[in-house]
Amino acid sequence: MPSMNASEDKIGDLLRRFYAEYGVPKEGPPLGLHVSQLLGDMPIPDADLDILREALNDDATRRQFRDCRAILDDLASRLTGEELLAELLGLPIPAEQGMQQLSSGVFWFALASSLDSREDGVPTLPFHAGIDLPLPLRVQMTVHGSLVLRLYIALVYMREGALNDLITESARAGGPCSGRVRKLLNSDYLRRIRNALSHGSFYACIVGIVFRDDHGVIVATPGFLSWLSTWLMLIQLQALSASCRKPSIT
Repeated sequence: MPSMNASEDKIGDLLRRFYAEYGVPKEGPPLGLHVSQLLGDMPIPDADLDILREALNDDATRRQFRDCRAILDDLASRLTGEELLAELLGLPIPAEQGMQQLSSGVFWFALASSLDSREDGVPTLPFHAGIDLPLPLRVQMTVHGSLVLRLYIALVYMREGALNDLITESARAGGPCSGRVRKLLNSDYLRRIRNALSHGSFYACIVGIVFRDDHGVIVATPGFLSWLSTWLMLIQLQALSASCRKPSIT
């Protein structure tokens, strides 16, 4: 029987196509890795493969993702400095209730991030160590759980309140970085994830997390969601820092 070659690796080719479109650099199986052979008698569920094909053929979602990624690429350089902080410093300090919400959101987001912790590469579990779970499942549950909690805090809990008010006011005043942040938070791609988290559904699949809302499904990779979460965290921290600091008087 002739051996399978790379062109016959239909599952690997599908995964590489998906990660090339929706993932981040170096995410997904590399060229030369024959995924179909590697899986052996452990096939990927047909439902997971079907949803990947659906995502690749969804022109509207691909366009929304690319728009979101383009905004993030621009913010990546802006948020590593103090451009946003400088724009927010001159705004009125939020009322006590707003400060409480902003502070809680930042703390909870950091707490959710800390849930994805490892000991010698193995995820730590929040329950009794005697519960034995396969390592791949432990990694998936740890990564996805931390991401879902971070996204819920950033996109749902903090959707209204002090952070939104600060960004909106600064954007209306002409702050360029604030305007880009506002565009990101109101982008179609993040709006659909927010809708799925708040009143739709979401679940794990072979490549990441599936978010389902009234407009269909978004399939997001852990790499992209982690990258997104990094910038959402910096937005929150700079807003909190601006609210806690008093501008100097000259």
